[in-house]
Amino acid sequence: MPNLLQRVEAAAARGAAGLLPAARAEVAGAVCALQCAGGGFAGLDGRPDAYYSFFAWLCLRALGGPYDRGALREFLGRGGFTRPMDARCAEIVRVREGWRSPLAGWLSLGAAAAHGESRDPYGAFLLGMLADTLLPGGVPRGVACRVWRRLALPDTARAATPRLAARAVLAAVARQEDEAATEGLAARRAVGGGYASAAGAAPDLLATAAARFALAAADTPAGRRALADGHAEDLAFIEACWLADGLFGPSPDARSSDAEHTFYGLLALGTCRDA
Repeated sequence: MPNLLQRVEAAAARGAAGLLPAARAEVAGAVCALQCAGGGFAGLDGRPDAYYSFFAWLCLRALGGPYDRGALREFLGRGGFTRPMDARCAEIVRVREGWRSPLAGWLSLGAAAAHGESRDPYGAFLLGMLADTLLPGGVPRGVACRVWRRLALPDTARAATPRLAARAVLAAVARQEDEAATEGLAARRAVGGGYASAAGAAPDLLATAAARFALAAADTPAGRRALADGHAEDLAFIEACWLADGLFGPSPDARSSDAEHTFYGLLALGTCRDA
């Protein structure tokens, strides 16, 4: 069975494959244009950023677009990242590309876990992806089960959609049923398509990609119904988030785009295609 990182990449690749060749080339070219002179890909402030470089790297792996791999390797290898998520994103890319030894990856993973990064849903997700680069079979079920239980959701109605999605995905990896998380995700479907990050909020691309991917991973009757019932409307919403500059933005009304949301766009599109 594919591990979590492989499933994420496979879904994004399906999304990229579903684009017409000209559209795929346009998106790839727009992502490539984000690579800065220093080797990293631009974040929201236009400067090289490890976090956004991670998403650009994922995009280009799905799209098959060319970029300066040597420059990216040099940028990520410099280190000095102050935010844990930047360091983790850099580590995933370096280990996956063979630019860093597995032993160094394990030491980094152990240090991050010791500092409590797995207590945060997003931190747990990134650590899981790093573990997947080191373990072909993915995170052991017992470990996933412990992390899943740690991410207890006392009130699913108030939990953010990405947090619900992280818990649902971890439950699937642990081969557990998390009815509260999947039902909470299904309830976030917005009228007219897409998923909202919170109850009553407008739909956004991150929530839509996270929710659809998590519901597919959970593979419950309620999740399958939500995905099937909203397929056409969700697809229309996702496509509307593709902006004039060739990248994806947070919503159809967004005035800016970035590598992160472009990856969410490919991931969301992939959930609309059969595996």
